[in-house]
Amino acid sequence: MTSAGFDALFDVEFDELRRRVRTGTAAWLESGFFQLNELYLLQSQLGGDRELPVFGGRHIPDPGGGPGHVALDPPEVTRTAAYLGRVSFPDRWQEWQQLPSSDSDEELRERLAQYHEDLRALYASSAERGWAVVKHFSF
Repeated sequence: MTSAGFDALFDVEFDELRRRVRTGTAAWLESGFFQLNELYLLQSQLGGDRELPVFGGRHIPDPGGGPGHVALDPPEVTRTAAYLGRVSFPDRWQEWQQLPSSDSDEELRERLAQYHEDLRALYASSAERGWAVVKHFSF
């Protein structure tokens, strides 16, 4: 699929995006995704797939200079689902709070915990169906 094809995939109305999120065929991480990525990258974390849930995958550049897209093929989606199935958000949060650079307010914890559950559901469902996952970044 070309960059234009990915753009068309994500060119949807907000109500359609919310419907996709509710049905588990999309996840939307509005803010805090850098912190969630840091949680997954903690040194004590098990497995080599910890980079996959948020930013990992094959980058598809945007010819217009935007951030582009990232794609995970079905085997990577299965690995990501297995990784997230092993991750304990409360354990990751507790370890992350010990870092001097962490921002550990309650609102952020709740948002990241929800994102974690959303990603677990998305990757598990996609792995069951044999689907790839495409990520769109808008900064």
